[in-house]
Amino acid sequence: MKRARFVIAAAALLASLSLVPVYAQAPAAGGETPAKSSASADASFAAARDAIWDKEKKIYEGRAQAGLSYYLENTSDRYVGWPPGLPKPSNLETLRKSSAGFNRKNSEKLELTFTDFTLRDSTAVIYYQTHRTMLPNGTAVDERFDTIHVWVREGADWKLIGAMARPRT
Repeated sequence: MKRARFVIAAAALLASLSLVPVYAQAPAAGGETPAKSSASADASFAAARDAIWDKEKKIYEGRAQAGLSYYLENTSDRYVGWPPGLPKPSNLETLRKSSAGFNRKNSEKLELTFTDFTLRDSTAVIYYQTHRTMLPNGTAVDERFDTIHVWVREGADWKLIGAMARPRT
């Protein structure tokens, strides 16, 4: 008998939820319906992902042409990164000093594979893998890395604020 009352109460509750589709179409703040807001958010998400992924590819294309200059140009002044092989993260000033001898045309060859992306307000996180087949000095290698970069919106542009890479095992 208790089960029958529960089933009847649950059915009545579900029937009362028939108002939900009407409510879901009510205008949200700014006059957009949630469906339009969602489409707008999806478009913003895709635009941010594509812009940041393009910057990531240019970073690696630029490494063989001019070292880390493009990377440095697209880095926030609050940057902290932890490349493989270093015992701890370092700031932008340290990166600038360590890259001084690397900012020239070289033989490095890398392939990138997009893994994932997330976005919240003006902060984005991108995950990808790199496969390096040649070092800057021309030595052939087979090195793979997992990389995460954190980007922040500074004005109209995305700037790299955090980075970490690890050898893929």
